[in-house]
Amino acid sequence: MEAIKKKMQMLKLDKENAIDRAEQAEADKKAAEDKCKQVEDELMALQKKLKGTEDELDKYSEALKDAQEKLEQAEKKATDLTLLHGARDSNRQIADLSDRQAQHLSH
Repeated sequence: MEAIKKKMQMLKLDKENAIDRAEQAEADKKAAEDKCKQVEDELMALQKKLKGTEDELDKYSEALKDAQEKLEQAEKKATDLTLLHGARDSNRQIADLSDRQAQHLSH
């Protein structure tokens, strides 16, 4: 009889320990799920931020491309104007030389 009582007490103690471990496991599971949810929320926020940054990069890349095209056009215009002014100066110099030569020949 005494052995049965001891066995019953040990079974009761084992049951209580098992219940405690199960409750702790449930609490750990809940904490892990909460942490997982928090990490998922952070991930979503970071993905949203990344998308915004990528959109901004696209916008500035397009603006840079436009600015480079305008710069190329302005440089071409400047080169054309420089050549035009150079040609005018050359024509003036030729005209001046022709005038001087004509004056020199007439004297």
